[in-house]
Amino acid sequence: MRAKSLCRLFSALVVVLVCTGCVSKLPKTLPLTPAELQEAQPLLTSFLQTERPKALDADIRLGWDVLGSKGSVGAILQLRQPAFLRFSANDPLDRALLIVVSDGTSFTMVDNRIGHIYQGRTDSKFWHSYVPEPIQAEDVFYFLGGFLPPMTIETVTSSMDVEKTGYWYVWKDKRFLTHYVLLDRRTKEMRRHLLLHPDGEVVLELTYLSNNSVSESGFGWPQRLQITGSAITGTLTVHTQKIFSHTPLPATLFHLALPSHYTVEQVP
Repeated sequence: MRAKSLCRLFSALVVVLVCTGCVSKLPKTLPLTPAELQEAQPLLTSFLQTERPKALDADIRLGWDVLGSKGSVGAILQLRQPAFLRFSANDPLDRALLIVVSDGTSFTMVDNRIGHIYQGRTDSKFWHSYVPEPIQAEDVFYFLGGFLPPMTIETVTSSMDVEKTGYWYVWKDKRFLTHYVLLDRRTKEMRRHLLLHPDGEVVLELTYLSNNSVSESGFGWPQRLQITGSAITGTLTVHTQKIFSHTPLPATLFHLALPSHYTVEQVP
């Protein structure tokens, strides 16, 4: 029997759980005056040009209130661009219950409680039973970090949020998904990021609830992230408790030495 509860905790971290949930609404906005337009454009340019970390090694607390279940679990999250991921959910004694590693193309999921290993590709049916197809492996780092990949500014339209605390920027990516991003006028940080399916459905809404914590390396990373949207059957939160490093981790960390006595299942 698959340990779906812990698998779903991992799924939450990579912005998943494919179910019909609460539908987010599009933000209300105001048109920009010429003076506001002169402020909005440089703000986005500066945000895109700000140097960002290439990796993360951190302790997190993953919380969920989904499908009638509510709780949280401590975990270790390790990321390296473009798409390397290692996630380890731990018990109260800090023992790894579930470990997931991925190089962006393939993944290995180890359930230490039942001695079972799942392996497959990130374009497999199994993977997409947890990760919506519009979410690609290289998206995860940007979503969790509260920043954006390189993009063409000319394709972006902008407006003011109704409280006049920030600017909304809207564009379509190469997959025809529409992005709504809110940048704070004062802190210059991302506050919200909505991802819309081509049919207009808000698949994900990411809200960055706390100011970015600055690590010893000088890079900022969101302290608290809330995730809702039609792909989530409730609310998920990622609380970054301690950042150990933004130094790129070795590729060997994202490959596991598998116990010989565990059963291995190649999933389609």
